[in-house]
Amino acid sequence: MSLLNEKDLLDRITHVRDLKENCFKYLEESSQELLTHKIIFAIAELTNEKMGPVKLAEIAQKVSGSGDKSKQDLIRLTIEKSILRCGLVEKLRYAPNDVRYILTAYRFQKVRQIDSFRGESSEPLGKVFEIPKSSWPIPDEFYILESKKHGYNEALKKINSDFDKDLIPRGRYEDLVREYTESLNQIRNKITSQFKGIEELVGT
Repeated sequence: MSLLNEKDLLDRITHVRDLKENCFKYLEESSQELLTHKIIFAIAELTNEKMGPVKLAEIAQKVSGSGDKSKQDLIRLTIEKSILRCGLVEKLRYAPNDVRYILTAYRFQKVRQIDSFRGESSEPLGKVFEIPKSSWPIPDEFYILESKKHGYNEALKKINSDFDKDLIPRGRYEDLVREYTESLNQIRNKITSQFKGIEELVGT
């Protein structure tokens, strides 16, 4: 089994996962002192750092400051008895002695399950909850492209301003606008093709 790729990580960010009320409680502020809450947010932060699934020992170290077996056993039990069953976390087995964990999503919708003669349905309750954006596993390339896009936008504003003040000859102005606009469009196209939906969510 290969490590998750960049697209899978980004899909987990753009996807909104429905959670029943009894599972959604693990995310809420009132649960901050609970081990379940700490584990979920530790997995998010570690995944962001490693850009991939994380090991039990790493989670234990993050949550308790110790990666010893007793701490790992407690965290493993908590994950499997509650968080895993709720669908908040996915367990991945790469080898007999290499098990790792990753969040199934970074954005969640609390729902109430409704049973009727038409079957089971769900009713959304409240707005979408997001794990803090600082914990989202977004590749550095996205931020580099966003920075370049901003730079070209600012450069084009300056070129237009200088031309309006007669500081740049028309021929040079047209060459610069064409060159910078072409580069800007290439960056925009790359962001759209590789990071669809992320730009809007991050709010850059």
